[in-house]
Amino acid sequence: MTSARPFHPKNYPPFRSAVVQVVLLLAAVAAVFLAGTERQGATGIFLALSGVLMVFLAPNRALPWRYFAVCGAMVALSALALLPKGFWPMPEWRVWLPGNSAIPELWSISLAPRETFYWMAVLFAAFAVGLFSLAHPVSATARVFLGLLGAVCCAVYAGTALYAKATGWEYPFFDKAGWSPPEFGFFPNRNHTAAFLVTGSLLSLGLIRDGWSNKRPVVFLLAIGTMAVCVYSLLFHSISRGGVVFLVAGIFLWLALLGKKHVSVPLIVSAAVVGGFILFLFLGTEGQARDRLLGMFGVRPPDAERIQAVVSNSIEANQQRLPDLRWRILKDTLGVLRDYPLTGTGIGTYQYIYPFYAKASLTDAVAVHPESDWLMMAAECGIPFVILAACLLVMLVRGILPLRRSENWPLRWGFACAALVVILHGLVDVPLHRVELGWWVLVLAGVAFGCPLQGRSGRDASSPVQRLFFGLCGVGILAFGALLIRAEWFGGTPFPPFRGAAAVVEMRQLAKAGDPAGASKFGRSEIAFSPMSRGLYRELGFREIRDGGSYSAADNFFLAERGLHPTSSQVPLDQGRLWMGFDESRARRLWVEALNKHVALAANGVYPDMVTFYERMLGEARARPEIYQALGRESRISPDLQLVWIIRSPAGGLDQVAGDSAFLGSLDERGRRAFLKAWHTPATRQIVDRFLETHPDWEQAAWPVRVRQMEVDGKFEELVETLRQRSGVDLSLPELSPEQIDSSQPPYELAEQVAWFLARKNAVSARRVVAEAAAAGQLEGLRVQCALAVQSGDWQAAWQALDKYLRETKRADYL
Repeated sequence: MTSARPFHPKNYPPFRSAVVQVVLLLAAVAAVFLAGTERQGATGIFLALSGVLMVFLAPNRALPWRYFAVCGAMVALSALALLPKGFWPMPEWRVWLPGNSAIPELWSISLAPRETFYWMAVLFAAFAVGLFSLAHPVSATARVFLGLLGAVCCAVYAGTALYAKATGWEYPFFDKAGWSPPEFGFFPNRNHTAAFLVTGSLLSLGLIRDGWSNKRPVVFLLAIGTMAVCVYSLLFHSISRGGVVFLVAGIFLWLALLGKKHVSVPLIVSAAVVGGFILFLFLGTEGQARDRLLGMFGVRPPDAERIQAVVSNSIEANQQRLPDLRWRILKDTLGVLRDYPLTGTGIGTYQYIYPFYAKASLTDAVAVHPESDWLMMAAECGIPFVILAACLLVMLVRGILPLRRSENWPLRWGFACAALVVILHGLVDVPLHRVELGWWVLVLAGVAFGCPLQGRSGRDASSPVQRLFFGLCGVGILAFGALLIRAEWFGGTPFPPFRGAAAVVEMRQLAKAGDPAGASKFGRSEIAFSPMSRGLYRELGFREIRDGGSYSAADNFFLAERGLHPTSSQVPLDQGRLWMGFDESRARRLWVEALNKHVALAANGVYPDMVTFYERMLGEARARPEIYQALGRESRISPDLQLVWIIRSPAGGLDQVAGDSAFLGSLDERGRRAFLKAWHTPATRQIVDRFLETHPDWEQAAWPVRVRQMEVDGKFEELVETLRQRSGVDLSLPELSPEQIDSSQPPYELAEQVAWFLARKNAVSARRVVAEAAAAGQLEGLRVQCALAVQSGDWQAAWQALDKYLRETKRADYL
């Protein structure tokens, strides 16, 4: 039986375990730096080096067997999804899924059994390497070196990202053509980079305390530098809100369990002063991370008007206009847990089953995760798996708590907090679904939670059974890593999660080389390995069309793609484009289906761009009358779409619709404005005026038309006065006191400067300073320019300046 007595630092093995932890740390760093593109290779490097260590450097400590029991139980639970699909009651969508002949029979609960088996192998390797790392605790001195090495690696990553951002240099292992590339860092998602920088910051924090208390000035100074780089990058260049929140959470967690022995008044005071200074800089400096964080709490930043003007047309602004999908996705994921509470749907299958559960979060995109690592574990592996994962975490933390009085506890706890804060971040985000970052967290946890128990003999010995276990696991993990490296860089067969995309590339290369039959044959053979690869079905369908194959076979492949994503409007839209030029009747049916699906998405409150979608379709179909007319007939499903179709109709169509009271009554304020702006022309002006006389409730919607009429009629004075009253813009110049007028120097404020020059009969200088301010893009310059024009009676110039001012401040409600 193992003793519960904790190790003392002097009893830790001095060198062999340090070598193991250094190699594991560097392997994890290599995986992080390759995570943007070379995913198989990144994991392969980590596993291959881990396997070598497990074979040749046996552990120095015996681990409690309960760790093995919990990890083994979790692997067994993850395998339940490979049971026959009839083992667990099937939901309705699963019963009807095999209805297409192009989709192979799916015998297991998992929709992609080969992918699930691959991720199970990765999970087993992670547990084996993690336990191996725990069995190699290191000395206090080695932990300092490891902490410094890890913090420097994080700082180097941040420095590389800063250099790339500042110079435009393209990092070779980063796919900038991805769906949503981050502005900073080389992970595909901003939260991955933020989580990595948070770990570097917390490692540095532990090193700072250790360097100060144990009189290591070099460590102390280097740690200050690495923390400064990581925190600066996180706060002022990353736009991740979660990174900022969990940096603060990690610091508080570190302080909370630091222990009385290591907490002092100078530490608290210095932490408060430095933290307050950094917070002051963060809140006082323009940045998207600050603005997004303040917005999360409903606080508008001081320069919100400027930010709104800059971001109004950006992707970020569009995301802000969308409903918060996180809670909707969570609600839909609860449906997965209801259907598969014990087995889950299989590791790696969430993105495949999500379209069948997308109700509240109905969108055109496929959610590849449910915005929570823990919820993703529950959906893919079952609720018991998550319970055991939480138990394992508690066991690890409890195992090191007796060491709180040791001299090197602040650094050990810094390692632990760096790992724990990423795991906690996983409650509300998915930093660990990127397995390359997971290897880094695994290494941090191994160094932090080291084996705190002595062997049964009380000596520093490991169990022969455990040594044999790790040796055998090392052989398998080494072979697995070598195969992944071969698949990435040496022409080997890709593993299932990556095989579908690789098969599409291979098909295109075969077709380009003049072997279309071989491309189709190869694609058909790959379906069995990647049955959920929607891109593979589309490519097969396109090959049937493009290379003179069977149109009915193409229909089946396209139907399979739509069946795997039944709610998408983009899939039938893209399929219709592929049919154009070959069979327009099929293209027409698919585009009608796409339009109806997009209207359903818009009804769910997710897509406010339904009109834009329809206009784009009409623009593409203009040269194809059959499709164009079909889209026109379908416009009746929505008043907004019908308005678009009517506006694009031949002359006279709008006059006829003006008598359709049912249609007019279906228009909202925005629709009324669009209708009147399209209807109002010099030729129809009198008709529109008569219409407005008989429809006084449309007067608010007629405001843009009224502005246009006053401008055409040259009634600029009336126009400016009306806009002034409507917008509340002050178009007067300030009155100066006699002392101000008599001063030899003009006032500082622009409006007062202009009034000062005018009071001195120097209109030329007044116009010059206003023109310079307006040319520099100053909003106040435009306002004063308008006020100056009003004072001089140049109403046309006043209108031009006021129009530009209202547009720039987003108050031009007549556009």
